[in-house]
Amino acid sequence: MSATAPRSLKAFFRSFALLFSKDAAAYYEYLGDDVLEAQHAGFEDPDKPLWLNLGYWKEARTYPKAAEAMACLLADAAQLGPRDELLDVGFGFAEQDFLWITRYGVARITGLNITPLHVERAMARVRARSLSDRMDLRLGSATDVPFAADSFDKVTALECAFHFDTRERFFDEAFRVLRPGGRLALADCVPFPGEKLGFLSHLALKRWSIPVANMYDRDEYCRRLAAHGFTNVKAQSIRNQVFPAMMKYAALRKQGRSMHEAVVELTPEEEARCAGIEAWARNGGLTDYVIFSADKPL
Repeated sequence: MSATAPRSLKAFFRSFALLFSKDAAAYYEYLGDDVLEAQHAGFEDPDKPLWLNLGYWKEARTYPKAAEAMACLLADAAQLGPRDELLDVGFGFAEQDFLWITRYGVARITGLNITPLHVERAMARVRARSLSDRMDLRLGSATDVPFAADSFDKVTALECAFHFDTRERFFDEAFRVLRPGGRLALADCVPFPGEKLGFLSHLALKRWSIPVANMYDRDEYCRRLAAHGFTNVKAQSIRNQVFPAMMKYAALRKQGRSMHEAVVELTPEEEARCAGIEAWARNGGLTDYVIFSADKPL
């Protein structure tokens, strides 16, 4: 038996146990320091980027660049700027928050995350960068925000709102804590319009701790944002610039290439037909990737 076999067996049982967990934190503890399953390296490399989004691959060819591009796309949708006090929910290891502080000059970022591993690691990174006066990252839920009404200029959720139980409870909380004229921006995965969920999709959703109540398409998503009081609701589907490249990236990593060695090349035809989306559909049915933005009225 190889030296890696016990670790692989342990990972298998941890993966199987996710079917019986209702806590998304368990899934992210299992993922560890990588967005891809079974690629957790135990935080051995202190220079490894700790992104946890699927990436925006319109121009990027490596995962770190694609993940950064996704964070920038969301920041632009939120219209982040130097005067903003931001609430970022589901912040992961805070890679996007460091980017938003340095590139967008955001005045102050408060974060909520239900995964203790993320909070502990992220806060250690905040202290190492001497950013404690501008970043406050806490253990907490996006559906029960522990802040007063009208506390923030912007609220963001980067690829995490599909876990919220439920997403509409988060809409209520985001609306409450936003100041009048504030903006909510989300990068979120939803079913493609007209798509039906099969049995395997339901199993995948259970394993990923995604409530079935959150499985509605981008059009219904916009209607629900409006029903919760938001105005100027916008949705931009970018699935063709996410899923085909991510599928290729995952395949390259499985072949043993590192995060930086896995260079993704797509043909225009592969992007146009959203290559690989059928396989993605079997893994939960979240086959649309959308940037949403909405405003709280003045």
